[in-house]
Amino acid sequence: MHIHGHGTGMQKHAAFTVLELMVTLVIAAILLLAAVPGFQQFSWRQHMRAAVGNLHNDLLVARSEAVFRNVSVVACPGDPARGCVGSSDWSGGWIVFADDSGDRQHQPAETLIRRGQVFEALTISGSAGRRSVRFLADGSAPGSNGTIGFCGLGGPALARRLVISNIGRIRRDDYPAIDPANCPPP
Repeated sequence: MHIHGHGTGMQKHAAFTVLELMVTLVIAAILLLAAVPGFQQFSWRQHMRAAVGNLHNDLLVARSEAVFRNVSVVACPGDPARGCVGSSDWSGGWIVFADDSGDRQHQPAETLIRRGQVFEALTISGSAGRRSVRFLADGSAPGSNGTIGFCGLGGPALARRLVISNIGRIRRDDYPAIDPANCPPP
């Protein structure tokens, strides 16, 4: 027969001392400080990927629509209200439209296919000689090869570009040789 005594011993309560709590907070702060730069770089890369992906997809749609509609389709910096802005700065957004009139300007009667969004803290600049990209009904993009560069807060190290060839092929690439003046200030 076993007899258990209740209340005969002292009970221990699990608790943190102030010193243990302070050490834990210091370790957490050090880990957080180590993670912030990595998270910031990750955030910049994701922002860049989103912008490059959006314009790349819109250019692919422009090429596809040119072939499907059997008409020239233009992608240019601008917005539906103003049309093409006539510069090589794509940072303020872009439009893609069926160029039925052949003048490379968006007319109210012409079909607006896509409207690109504005990306904050990101500079998007095209080749100086190509202020728009025009795809013909065969999918080609006549003229010289074009480059659209993307530079964000990560600077030239994280810069990307889209390269559009004369045959209409569009590819993504790194762009470490981008002029740092084309990057937004940190």
